[in-house]
Amino acid sequence: MAKTKSGFTIIELVIVIVIIGILATITLVAYNGTQGRGRDAKRRTDINNMVKALELYYADNGTYPVPSGSPSPLGSSWYASSDSTWNTFKTTLTTIDNLPSDPRNAGSPLAAGGYAYAYYSGSNCGHTAGQWYLIVYRYEVQTKEKYSGEGTCPSGELGDTYYAGGASYYRVLR
Repeated sequence: MAKTKSGFTIIELVIVIVIIGILATITLVAYNGTQGRGRDAKRRTDINNMVKALELYYADNGTYPVPSGSPSPLGSSWYASSDSTWNTFKTTLTTIDNLPSDPRNAGSPLAAGGYAYAYYSGSNCGHTAGQWYLIVYRYEVQTKEKYSGEGTCPSGELGDTYYAGGASYYRVLR
């Protein structure tokens, strides 16, 4: 009686390895998209909470917070969650218990690949500082959005430059 060798051929092993690789890739892609959508949902909630806090601040003070102190790398009229000016904003905006930061909080939302929150209020668009604000942020997966609340800007729309660069914004002018 002749002995036969049992086992898998090299072709069978390669096919199994390729199938496992394809399944692993599909799983990783699906998982990464889920994380990005989760962070985007948190961003939306954070922005809504900041807007409510800003409106409460306006109701109490008749003005929105005006950036002051050491300027942000973005400019003198900005607070950014990715730098130390956000701590000043936290101290100023007393109508919210915990001022949120972007889930990734790196870079500037004004630049591609940057994920942070930026708050701006200066003398623009025929309005004095504190009578309007702009919040700029960037989504990872969700389509960018822009919201313009009360008021108009006769000299052009504030925030549209950032929107054209891929960022989202929320703007209110009084």
